[in-house]
Amino acid sequence: MKETLRIPAYESPAHTLFNAFPLFSLIPWWLRLRGLGQDCLRIQWQKNRSLFETFLFRLTMYHLTQVMSHPAPTPDNFSVDDAWKPLPMGFWRTEEAQHWLRRVGFAAPPEAVSAALRTSPKKCWEAAFLPGGVTMAKPEGLARFEAEIHERYRAIYTSSADQITKNDLRRAIRQEDNEHFQEYAMAWFRYARQAENSAREKFVLFLQDIFVVERTVVRESYALFNLQQTLRAGCTGDYRELCKQVSREPAMVRYLDLDKNTARKPNENFARELFELFSLGEGNYTEADIKEAARAFTGYRIKNRTEFFLQKSLHDDGPKTIFGATGNWDGDAVIDLTFRQPASQTFLIRELIKFYLTDQPVHEAYIEALGEQWARHDFSLRYLCETFFQSRLFFHPAYRGNFVKSPIQFYLGLCQDLRLDVIPLESRLLRNMAIMGQAFYDPPNVRGWLYGEHWINSTTISGRRQLVDYLFANLNEAKLNANEQRALKQAREEDRGHFLVTPERLAQVAQTDASDLATHFATYFLTPPFQAAYQPILAEIIANANNPSQGIRHAMIALLQSPAYNLC
Repeated sequence: MKETLRIPAYESPAHTLFNAFPLFSLIPWWLRLRGLGQDCLRIQWQKNRSLFETFLFRLTMYHLTQVMSHPAPTPDNFSVDDAWKPLPMGFWRTEEAQHWLRRVGFAAPPEAVSAALRTSPKKCWEAAFLPGGVTMAKPEGLARFEAEIHERYRAIYTSSADQITKNDLRRAIRQEDNEHFQEYAMAWFRYARQAENSAREKFVLFLQDIFVVERTVVRESYALFNLQQTLRAGCTGDYRELCKQVSREPAMVRYLDLDKNTARKPNENFARELFELFSLGEGNYTEADIKEAARAFTGYRIKNRTEFFLQKSLHDDGPKTIFGATGNWDGDAVIDLTFRQPASQTFLIRELIKFYLTDQPVHEAYIEALGEQWARHDFSLRYLCETFFQSRLFFHPAYRGNFVKSPIQFYLGLCQDLRLDVIPLESRLLRNMAIMGQAFYDPPNVRGWLYGEHWINSTTISGRRQLVDYLFANLNEAKLNANEQRALKQAREEDRGHFLVTPERLAQVAQTDASDLATHFATYFLTPPFQAAYQPILAEIIANANNPSQGIRHAMIALLQSPAYNLC
């Protein structure tokens, strides 16, 4: 029987109750329960999987993110002029380096913290976002598939075979595409897991959540890869130019129906999302602007299933009035007009803040100040990221330890914290990512994923916990199917076979003092607000076990399943 990760797919009564009416009014009473976070940790150690624990988890998350956090900065207590200045080197300490590594990347293991402290935030940023740096290679199978796909479909179209046979051939192509997608997804996880790639790939994820496409709609893995490669190459370029490039990507052309947009029958989907989700935000354009902009993007087509071209006979070359300006605008000109609107200066900054800093409101004065600077630097993503990730606002104490990790950050952070390779069993990993709420390249809709507490419900918590359990389990290789056994063998041959925390690894530190180990775990796996509270509980778990290795295993599982580890 095939070994699987069994995740209950239900919404608990406690979860429903929690969202049904304002239980937050009960928080002060609950906080009189001394050491709520510590008690939750003990419950997890004891393997209690009751529905009430899910309620406790969510309640503890609220306690940790709201009650223990510093007040958000305002212009009254934190100058707007100072907010976007670089952090002074005198404040570049262990806590700041950990914060930078976890927010800009996925984790802050000791060696990465030590390396960061030997440099500066500026040097860290330059190393992470080096222009023209190493880029992800397209998987060989996917590259061959892309090179052959047009001729394969053409052969079906011109074939004299009956319709049933043709449908079978198309179905086989779709199945092969699905296999290449899984190969691509696994290659991306391995690539992003490497510390030198993590920051850039996390920014690619951010851009993918701006320029959203859904795999279930596009259904062409090579087009998804090519769009991601465009985003990767544009990470430090001109955001306006990136918008233009994305408008010509086959994945986007298909997803937002640009290939159905003609002069005689304009399709408004892309124009609407350009304004609403890529550049301006709601309320900063009119329906007339959308209708006129849609005419400018007519004639966008794909040839040979892989290449963009402009079909001039389908393009509307008449005058159009957009944002009050009239001219014979084409698609690129519309994007230039869009970035002359005041809202374009702040839209992406708001999204950047939601993705990297906080899901709580940030004072408008800070956003407008950075937006003005960004516009003066011609919407350079390099300038924006360099300023944002070194800024005093980014390092403000209000934004420490109160940001829920996304499922991707949770898993890749575990790999980096525990020095593990990516699990080479694709169905297992990709299925568990979907259960945790972030299936690779398949957001729920055109608006992308929601963040913060939206990542947390009874099912996704179970997914996170069982993933941690799995990383400390013994793999029964006899139950793997032939494909999984081949993948496991290949990973080991490529020295990528360390994807579980084995008893042998735990035995290497079994003689270390329990208090010292607990301090190490709390220091490097948790943010400072929780280290002192969790350290004695971890030491207690280690010291009271039947043997040291068992105690270390229990302590690490309890820690990694705790609310505090889910925050950064």
